[in-house]
Amino acid sequence: MTQTLSNALSLAQVNNNLRRQCDALNTLGEFKTIAGDHAAGRAYAHTAQRLAKISGDMYREARALYNEALCLRCLGEYQECIALATRGRLILGLCGLSHEELNSGFIQIQAEVHRLKSEYVEAHNIQTQILQNTATDNHEQAASLVNTAEIEVLMGISKTEIQKKIDASQVIFGPSNHALLTIACDTIQADLNLREGDLSSTLFCKCLRLGWGKYCDTVTYCLERLADINRWERCYHPTSWTAVFLAHSLKAKEQLGIHKALQFMGDVFLEENDESTAFSLFTLALEGFTQMDVHQSRAECMIRLGDLSNKHGDLLRALELWETARPLFEYSSQAKRVQDINERLVGIGKDVKEQHKRNLAQLSELIAPIGKVEEMEEDLSEDKLEKEEAGLVTA
Repeated sequence: MTQTLSNALSLAQVNNNLRRQCDALNTLGEFKTIAGDHAAGRAYAHTAQRLAKISGDMYREARALYNEALCLRCLGEYQECIALATRGRLILGLCGLSHEELNSGFIQIQAEVHRLKSEYVEAHNIQTQILQNTATDNHEQAASLVNTAEIEVLMGISKTEIQKKIDASQVIFGPSNHALLTIACDTIQADLNLREGDLSSTLFCKCLRLGWGKYCDTVTYCLERLADINRWERCYHPTSWTAVFLAHSLKAKEQLGIHKALQFMGDVFLEENDESTAFSLFTLALEGFTQMDVHQSRAECMIRLGDLSNKHGDLLRALELWETARPLFEYSSQAKRVQDINERLVGIGKDVKEQHKRNLAQLSELIAPIGKVEEMEEDLSEDKLEKEEAGLVTA
């Protein structure tokens, strides 16, 4: 397919047909992005934008903006991604095309960025709006149901509510025989099962096999779940998935995936009692998450670093990290994690008080001999020494 598109692009260039060049470039960019070559996809989209501006074709420019925004989302450039999506929607509005499917695509990108940054309430609100606005379009309705279910798994919504959405999507997607959409339903189902304690990786591996080499987002989604050893029975789950996830993310240049893999590698080293390496990996991951403004992952790293600080007696540093992590978990709708932090803070509060008492006791021991010191200073004073020399002072 890519060879056919390359031929179409060459033919359009020979004929100096800017619109056909834009179409070929946009489609090539889409294929590259889906396959995980985000840098190439962005380059194609950027060239398409330039040609669309030259030809004054605002719709094709908007389509190119959409493709570049998709690439930026995958590359972790969230601020620029949102800026392009906003600009694309503005262009469609100027063309009177706000009700086009492309506009819905821009809205989905905005929702997806919120999800990736663990701003789940904002993402859920957008998906709810999409559901209300797509009542007559079964395909978009089903896609939004799957996306909503994905967010609700992360928010801890009840299994019953999520299962209804997955089942409804499968009913709509079933007759369409659309492979990607069917895989999407299965991946969310696998994630829900894992959250509910079903530790079978069979469904994840099935989706991974179907998506490998074709659907980069599917591969990333499955590997991220398989790579997180904290979600599995560690004695039965191979840690090699974490290395595979890191390699995949590095190849695709997905910054969020790279830093999540580093975080998970930290968990692996922590499990093996290599605290120094784990500390370095958590610190490196935290820097990346902070730069991308990913709230939940930042908080998870802070929890681990705080636990290590607490273990090594640096209670004040642990207290600082945990208190910083708490509002991040609150923002990402992680009620159980907030409760865990509160329990840590209660425990460390007692420890800090005990340490404060010990510090006061040590200080008292240092202060206690002051009277003796003053007496020695008086004995060594110049006046007293002169008097002793003159025989005026007796021992």
